[in-house]
Amino acid sequence: MLSRTTLVAVALLCLASAALAQNVAPLTTHRTGEFDARLPVRSPESDARRWTERFQFPGDLQVWDYDLATESFSLYVPLTYDPEGEPYGVVVWVSPFEDGAIPPELRRLFDERHLIWIGPHNAGNRRHLFPRAGLVLDAALNVERFYNVDPDRIFVSGLSGGGRMAAMHAVAYPEVFAGGFPIIGVTTYLNVSPESDPGQLVPQFPRPSSGVLERAKRQPLVIMTGSGDFNREECRLTAAAYERDGFSALHLIDVDGMGHEMPSVEDFGRGLDLLFGSLD
Repeated sequence: MLSRTTLVAVALLCLASAALAQNVAPLTTHRTGEFDARLPVRSPESDARRWTERFQFPGDLQVWDYDLATESFSLYVPLTYDPEGEPYGVVVWVSPFEDGAIPPELRRLFDERHLIWIGPHNAGNRRHLFPRAGLVLDAALNVERFYNVDPDRIFVSGLSGGGRMAAMHAVAYPEVFAGGFPIIGVTTYLNVSPESDPGQLVPQFPRPSSGVLERAKRQPLVIMTGSGDFNREECRLTAAAYERDGFSALHLIDVDGMGHEMPSVEDFGRGLDLLFGSLD
């Protein structure tokens, strides 16, 4: 059970974020550049009851539910985006921190590959799993409504704890996301135990239904770790477990010299290329 101090801290954080979100303009159709926005519509999948059913969550989620009007998202839409032109791809980003903005050095990749970035603010590791998951689903729904995007090129990615969220969403919501790119953090519905700690399992989520899994196994899942990443063993073992279980477009990138950190622009680009190359 969470302590009263923890609950108060979480409540204060949410209130502060809500106050900031009130000063953020609503998302408008086809806006370009880098900006923050509020989104108007929650995804049906982010409804607490529906989410509970999908994940067989045992607790009451109402205390963790959220008001989308008090949330804000960071977007990066290349200036070359043309509403009448080629549909863009999308990366929904899950940060382990409170800031969902694109790292400035990645803008070039998104310009070159005709991609839109959207990441919820206040969705870091300190927040409960349910609102984090809901905001990711809300981001995917709204960017598809407000932009000319290819629904078969909407992906989810994230770093560390956000990487775990990205893996979960890619596998559990293949009808929303065309694949996933978890970085230095991963989760699974399979029993994976690191050799260095045999009694400990890699973080899990409930096994999806057979129909959901059948679709997810055909879609790309790119897992990135590095030689200096303290999550390296679990990333490598989980990637192997997914592949054994039938994920036909599973890719593991193990970057020499990379620690528990954001990858270089070049390595992030390698991950994107594997995601999109798997669709060809």
